[in-house]
Amino acid sequence: MVSSNTDVRTLVRGAMKQYPWLTTEPGSKHWRLRSQRTQDFIPIPFSPSEHRIIKHLRAQIRRLATTGDGFIAAKRAC
Repeated sequence: MVSSNTDVRTLVRGAMKQYPWLTTEPGSKHWRLRSQRTQDFIPIPFSPSEHRIIKHLRAQIRRLATTGDGFIAAKRAC
């Protein structure tokens, strides 16, 4: 199970249908949504406590799917 929150699961499932190059994989603490095009990923929160996290996750998924920028690109920018 990717997340205990049904909103997160629905969002990830919809993104994987809309963008077939996105796949899930287990990480050390959280599941990851990885782009097969750039091999970059974003961590998926297991149990978000606020509704803002859903909004931010939606934006991260869109950025990962369109430009390929995820967690690795964000670390390089700093």
